[in-house]
Amino acid sequence: MRRGGVRASVPGRPAMADTAVRRGRPATTRAGRAGPPDLRGPTRSTRTAAGVAEATLSLALLAVMAALTAALAGLVSGGLWWLELMLASVLVLGVAAGCRAARLPRVLAPVLSLVALLLLVTVLFAPGTALLGVIPTPATATAFSHLVASARVSVYNQGVPADPLPEFLFLLVGAGGLIAWTCDLVAVVLRRPALVGIVVCAALIAPASLLDAGISPIALVACLVAYLLLLRVSTRVARGTGAEPAASLLIAAGAILVALVLGTTAPGFQQVGRQSIPAAGVLFGQGVSPLIDLGADLRRPLPVTVIDYTTTASSPGYLQMTTLDAFSGEVWRHTRSTSTFFSSSASIDRVPGLGPDVKTKKVVTDVQVLNMTSQWLPAPYPVARVSGLEGSWNWDHDDLTISGLTTSTADQRYTVTTRSVQPTARQLRSAGEDYPASVREDLLVPRNTPSVIRSTALSVTAGAATPYDKAVALQSYFHDGEFRYSLDAPKDGGYDGDTPGTIATFLRKKEGYCVHFAAAMAFMARELNIPARIAVGYLPGTEVGSSGGKTRYEVTSDDLHAWPELYFPGVGWVPFEPTVGRGSLPDYSIPAAATPVPTGSSSAQAAPDTRRVVPTDQPAATGGDADEVTSAFSSSSSVAAVALLILAALLTPAVLRRRQRARRLGGLRQGGGTVAAAWAEVRSSALDLGVAAPATETPREFARRLRRAWEDAPSAVPDAAVRDAASRALDELVAAIEQQRFGPPRPGWADPVLADDVTAVVGALAASAGPARRARALLVPVSLFERRRRGPSSVRAGA
Repeated sequence: MRRGGVRASVPGRPAMADTAVRRGRPATTRAGRAGPPDLRGPTRSTRTAAGVAEATLSLALLAVMAALTAALAGLVSGGLWWLELMLASVLVLGVAAGCRAARLPRVLAPVLSLVALLLLVTVLFAPGTALLGVIPTPATATAFSHLVASARVSVYNQGVPADPLPEFLFLLVGAGGLIAWTCDLVAVVLRRPALVGIVVCAALIAPASLLDAGISPIALVACLVAYLLLLRVSTRVARGTGAEPAASLLIAAGAILVALVLGTTAPGFQQVGRQSIPAAGVLFGQGVSPLIDLGADLRRPLPVTVIDYTTTASSPGYLQMTTLDAFSGEVWRHTRSTSTFFSSSASIDRVPGLGPDVKTKKVVTDVQVLNMTSQWLPAPYPVARVSGLEGSWNWDHDDLTISGLTTSTADQRYTVTTRSVQPTARQLRSAGEDYPASVREDLLVPRNTPSVIRSTALSVTAGAATPYDKAVALQSYFHDGEFRYSLDAPKDGGYDGDTPGTIATFLRKKEGYCVHFAAAMAFMARELNIPARIAVGYLPGTEVGSSGGKTRYEVTSDDLHAWPELYFPGVGWVPFEPTVGRGSLPDYSIPAAATPVPTGSSSAQAAPDTRRVVPTDQPAATGGDADEVTSAFSSSSSVAAVALLILAALLTPAVLRRRQRARRLGGLRQGGGTVAAAWAEVRSSALDLGVAAPATETPREFARRLRRAWEDAPSAVPDAAVRDAASRALDELVAAIEQQRFGPPRPGWADPVLADDVTAVVGALAASAGPARRARALLVPVSLFERRRRGPSSVRAGA
């Protein structure tokens, strides 16, 4: 038979095993006995098997990461975090497996996978600082450091489930990627897969200690099953076979039983989870947002006494705990600034923004904390000195918040010396708008802020000339008789929060509590280019007696409060009171003492838009319901985009294999292919379908095993003509590859008809394999992980 100008060997002639031996390949005799072993190193089949084994280990590690992320459910709200975390795991494990499949130096796999994780985190969280949005720059490192600093605050301040803030997701995705990288390093590079269990247990500490309901037993069992799968795969790799099925099932059943027992009885893993604060106490500042904590405590069925204090002030001020000056798009949060360790001998000499002309008065307050736990210390603002505290404390330079480093406010007794600031309306009106750089971020508003907030602010302050007059007008607006204080209306109406959307609803409903009043005035002030923030703490409480020149007050959980503070150059941060029926209006903010000066402007809408927007927020919508639709669409689009990326990563092997097959067959049909390419496609298809294809096996012996696949199962290929055509095509392929390998070299390309022969053989082989193997061959083409020789030898070997 002659094909494409090449004299083919006649089917049935003896296999050229002696030639194979002379060329350095071990031969197999007809009796099945192996010839002399090749002492030059691992054979091609050994390396291929090792590559497949390592790829299987990587898939098992991906199962471990999927189970681990499932155990984290409940730590963060929403589903985007899970997709991003799985994307990081797929990328890290996939890059490492790809490096090993490409036979790169083993040391490059962990290095390149770590680089891939860095690129992914850059794309997700700091694309604006990177070259082409991917390659990190020094600015990217700065952005990462800011995210880490913000993440420390989020971890410290947020409860569970936490809002998916960017800095929190940065920490979660980065840590998840590092866990996947560590698992790959331990299991594949160091070949110690059993140690992956230590990594998983360490990762489970976070949900075990933070989730109120503890780790779900189902998630815990999923982690255990995935770990057992990893051990099973590693055992098969190490021994070349699996352990006894009965023993494996017994170990798995016993381990799962232990997991279920732990999941329902062990401390930290049981359903009671993290211990909550007793009903008699107040836990403040430990939830998703201090403002949400505040609303929950105000709704307590029975108030509890939290603070008892005496003061020299005739009219005591509010007990401030901290300020919330940054709005992330989801919640208000406290921004930590430069801080100083606080000792009993230290004093705070500087009040932010306070000028020498503003009158101050010394006030001494003795405080005893009874049933309240917080990292923030309640004290009148601004603090000059604190004595008697137990534990380590520090104070922030920007807002004088005093926070515990290793302790909390529980059962503390201390004395606070305060310089009570007493500005006049004239001083505030003449303060101007020359704001320092330290407060310019307190002018930012989200881009998606509903338009009703700005339009209302402009309308209310249409006749005000100075920032002070505008502030007084805003405060008066809430006290005009239309607003009503209510703890239940926001919750029942679905707008119990402090986001721009909920505040817009509050302005329409005109019912809410201090959180809504304070957030509304803060947003409206920022819309008017006045720096604003929200302070949280306690009202002065109820007077219960006096002695020794001091008045004693009792503060309960019902006195929890939030109020806005606005910045005036030369005076500093000044509190206002927009909440109806709560607190008292400061003397300098009473309208009778602050007659606004008309501006001559007849239209509030004519005012220029001088507001500053948060640069990381989403584009502005038209307001109201459109904002919610746009936000939901944006969130859904992000989830869909990440899901598509994960799907693309999982389908990449199938796409690569399909392109490889098309390239080989296309080259043959166009007259530019080789016999080696045709035979390589047959071998690759057989490997994908689960048929072994050792490199040491002669083409004729390999063809004999392939032919049995459809001849021994005629029901799978019922058409005899198809079986006969496949057998003839296989004979022609064997003849061509034997001629190419063992015959004299001849110029020219292979006969294009070989493409049809390959198609016929592969079609019959796939039909006999069954649907399950065909699906596996399509989605997990293991032939891609087979090492291919390069250079002239690839032609001889049929690569």
